[in-house]
Amino acid sequence: MATAATVDVSDIIDRPVISGFQFRTLLLCMAVLFMDGYDTQAIGYVAPALVATWHVGKSALTPVFVLGLVGLMIGGLLFGPLADRFGRKRFIAVSTTLFGIFSLTSAFAGSLDQLLVLRFLTGLGLGGAMPNAVALGVEYFPRRLRATAVTVVFVGFTIGAAVGGFIAAGLLPAFGWPSVFLVGGAVPLLMVPVLLLALPESVALLILKQRPGTEIIRYLSRIDPSLDLASETRFTSREENRRGVPVQHLFTEGRALGSTLLWIVFFLSLLVTFLLTSWLPIVFNSAGLALGHAVAATAMWQVGAMVGTLAIGRLMDRFNPYRALAAGFVVGALAVLALMAVSAAMPFALSLLLIFVVGCLQGTGGTQGANALAGWYYPTFIRSTGIGWALGIGRVGSIAGALLGGILLLLHWRPSSIFLVAAAAGICSAAAVAAMGRFGGARSA
Repeated sequence: MATAATVDVSDIIDRPVISGFQFRTLLLCMAVLFMDGYDTQAIGYVAPALVATWHVGKSALTPVFVLGLVGLMIGGLLFGPLADRFGRKRFIAVSTTLFGIFSLTSAFAGSLDQLLVLRFLTGLGLGGAMPNAVALGVEYFPRRLRATAVTVVFVGFTIGAAVGGFIAAGLLPAFGWPSVFLVGGAVPLLMVPVLLLALPESVALLILKQRPGTEIIRYLSRIDPSLDLASETRFTSREENRRGVPVQHLFTEGRALGSTLLWIVFFLSLLVTFLLTSWLPIVFNSAGLALGHAVAATAMWQVGAMVGTLAIGRLMDRFNPYRALAAGFVVGALAVLALMAVSAAMPFALSLLLIFVVGCLQGTGGTQGANALAGWYYPTFIRSTGIGWALGIGRVGSIAGALLGGILLLLHWRPSSIFLVAAAAGICSAAAVAAMGRFGGARSA
């Protein structure tokens, strides 16, 4: 006998046992962010090699860093709302194709001007992939594990950035900087057919868009094959829905202050992330570490951040998410100051251990936790928009971070002074998260 005429899909997704299909969806989204992390960080890893090959000053790379981040910002602002309107799956595939093509093309750049344009175009795809992969991963996991789901997806970015460092450390001496971009372009392009075949569309979004029941049943039956659903079944979801331009709803229903504070958190956390990821190889190289060691040390920081990312997701699900994330920012801000001790005089193994521990602590407060908060805060009908616009506005912070590193070098400040800036920004982020928890309206989608 067919199931009753009305089915709430939230009850199916929120079941105690998580299906293999849900896990596979999460892993596919994580794989997209793996390559997103690799390609976003690739320019930082090849930066010292570009300086040596093209005989340019370190600060000459600042426009390349910045325009790539401008592309990331525009991609997030553009593809987030489009995905909320037309579907997450297609824009994940489009974005992955974009950053794959232009990363591949970056390997053939013959000048800084060419690389600058190609990094901007790569950034469009990178910026569009992240909010949609995060949103889709969230929507196939139970509410009780929503923050964990976001951080698991987002840890793919951190793993990609970390693994990219080790890959770059091996490729650079043997094949030169173009090889780093060749890998970063070929792999995502090979992934696109897999994404088109295996990645589902968000069931909650299909319901909100009033798509045919047969399309919804196809995905629900993969979550639970024992379901007996008739084609005439009416599907519902415990999700808020509103008509109109998605962006405007970031500031309605009591979300105005919360969205504003969240944007501040993203601005500051991305400032810190890109201040460190863009300039750490050069900072460590300036401290006396050999190029290969400097790149490997930066990758070790990313490995530590991965551990911290997973920890903050579980803490946010178990405790008050605002308090957990605010505490993570404070701990991370204090820990990053320890990186000032890294130098050629320190045994390299000890340097790696210190950098790993700092990465763990710093990862408990950062963009990863902010993404988890955004995924938890916004309802389905504006989740990609909410995450995409928070990331897009936050990219202004990433641009500021990349610029700030170059400015400090031009002013002849010690390269390690970036750690003081990162610590100050972390403390301010903690204050913004705490204010959001108290005044921004605690809304769980």
